[in-house]
Amino acid sequence: MRVLLAHSDNRPFEVERFGAAWARAGGEAGELVSVTPATAASVLPAATGISGLLLSGGPDVEPWRYGERSPADVPLHLLPERDALDLSLLEAAQRERWPVLAICYGCQLLNVAYGGTLIVDLERAGTPGHRITEPKDRLAHNVQISLKARFLPLAGSVSVNSRHHQGLARLGAGLVAVAAAPDGVIEAIEPAEGDRFVLGVQWHPENLRQEPHVAIFRAFRHACIARSAVGGGR
Repeated sequence: MRVLLAHSDNRPFEVERFGAAWARAGGEAGELVSVTPATAASVLPAATGISGLLLSGGPDVEPWRYGERSPADVPLHLLPERDALDLSLLEAAQRERWPVLAICYGCQLLNVAYGGTLIVDLERAGTPGHRITEPKDRLAHNVQISLKARFLPLAGSVSVNSRHHQGLARLGAGLVAVAAAPDGVIEAIEPAEGDRFVLGVQWHPENLRQEPHVAIFRAFRHACIARSAVGGGR
């Protein structure tokens, strides 16, 4: 069983960071397969036995992809090649019925892939306090978990770290919010229906050692194992 880990070319540290989170959740060495825009042409044709997709954080989604223009007063970090890679991987995940775990930028791109929109800048929109960059494991605020959550293995109120300046606006078709910050910012999304594990979270559980966050990776890995057991993976 192997899981694609998508990350940006300028963020090679994600391999070690997510590898450590994967190990805390019981994952084995070699289960994560790193893929970036620069390596996709060589990695993907040779990738067999793939049973899941893990989208890491990184840039800002290109505004045109959700019907907006780049604002003159907010600097955006855009990587069109990363958007293109991750969107193509999400298409493959839907076709192959891979489980998906999408984190921060990945969560935002997941929403856009379903036809949703984004808040270009949370602070400009009147909801500051979501971009606490250091230390990576600083708990910035709580999120309230919805009773609608099916794949997010948490309940009640959970403390999370936070380092995103954009957020989810209109949810994509078929998606439902399953966690929110006290200010109303959506913190996690899932499909409302269907049995394929698809989960997006705005915080960074890969940087947290507390059990609720380890449980997210454990639940995702179990879904990938189940997919592999029924013949998942190309």
